[in-house]
Amino acid sequence: MIIVVAGWWSSCREEECDQTMENRARLSFYTVKDGSQVDSTIPNLVIYPETRPDSLLYDSLDRSNVDLPLNPTHHISRFIFMIDSLADTLEIAYAREQVFVSHPCGFATNFQINKANISHQHFDSVKILNNRVDLNEDEEHINLYLSPPDTAAGR
Repeated sequence: MIIVVAGWWSSCREEECDQTMENRARLSFYTVKDGSQVDSTIPNLVIYPETRPDSLLYDSLDRSNVDLPLNPTHHISRFIFMIDSLADTLEIAYAREQVFVSHPCGFATNFQINKANISHQHFDSVKILNNRVDLNEDEEHINLYLSPPDTAAGR
């Protein structure tokens, strides 16, 4: 009986750590129409880290936003966005800060985004809204603005 209780206690703590240890940057897609910013959906979006083309983060999904994991061991993360067999590269440069979460979980990495650049196959521009990526999962960090023909706005 003690083994079962100990296993249950351990698994609860592991779940807590899984939820708090990975800070992701949230990107939302927009188009500017008639001077107004409009939420947009990218059909058949594929995203993977530049250094790991075999590790798809998103595969053929219609998305209006994505959450991307920043690399906690580097100061730059690059992601490839494939749309209609054309690739765009998003580069996010940031400072890292190690923060203590708890004794069972250890440390997490918070990020301070300094700069973001996107190539211009499908994207017009990029804007940093909130440069602090930490444990607040609901924050929007970066807006990517699409060229109008590359969107399915209002879906």
